[in-house]
Amino acid sequence: MSEPPITPEPSPNVPSPSGRGKRALIPLPGVAPPGRGLGRGSSPIPTDFDWLIYADATFAGLSLLLPIPFVDGLIETYFRRRMPGDIARRRGRALPMQSIRLANRQRGTLWPGCLLWPVQALVYLIRNLWRTLVYILTVYDTSEKLSYYWHRAFLLDYAIGRGDLDTPARAETAAVALHRVLDTTQTSPLLNLAREIVQEARSRIGALARALFRGARRQKTTEAKATANLLAARWAEFHDYLIELAGRYDATLAEVERAKAEELTQRR
Repeated sequence: MSEPPITPEPSPNVPSPSGRGKRALIPLPGVAPPGRGLGRGSSPIPTDFDWLIYADATFAGLSLLLPIPFVDGLIETYFRRRMPGDIARRRGRALPMQSIRLANRQRGTLWPGCLLWPVQALVYLIRNLWRTLVYILTVYDTSEKLSYYWHRAFLLDYAIGRGDLDTPARAETAAVALHRVLDTTQTSPLLNLAREIVQEARSRIGALARALFRGARRQKTTEAKATANLLAARWAEFHDYLIELAGRYDATLAEVERAKAEELTQRR
């Protein structure tokens, strides 16, 4: 991946990692800040690209390219769990640990998952070995996963900005809505960009492994910088789609809240 000569500057509304030089993002009624739309209740929609928001998502998605069974899954899980806390810190927020656990909770109950684990492990191992032999399947699986994690990072960023994860009670409802939107998103324009990133990374596994392990230490390799520059240069193409995605989250959250209120009313 060739690195563009100019690295896009971060949005002035985005706080620095150190917390110094913050500027409060105060949306005016009916006026969206540059690079952003407005969600329900005039909440800003973060359609601008910020590598520190999407780094963990990118690493989690690309980890599937590692040709080492189970290690790729461990690395994916590590970056997936790190996403809510890192995104919140980037936005100058501190989330309760219970809210982070709720955001990271996988769908399904504990006992069925435990009972099915041997079968799931066998399917995982066969599929992983098959991916090492079939290039097309590898690119398809990883592109789907990478697109999924970009969606998750965007929705987490939006939900955190709305304050939906500020308390465990609100986080529980928000997590249901977030998972529901992710589960019902079948097609996305982000998938084509994900394929480009995956095809390039697939040809340089050594560089990918180095980027992943340095990313775990919050260090940025030359390859990671090039990927960040490419994403920043292309991200504006998805502005309208991301606003539509935020609208689906808003609508889904309203449905979940309404259903929860009806359930509480029936119990009385």
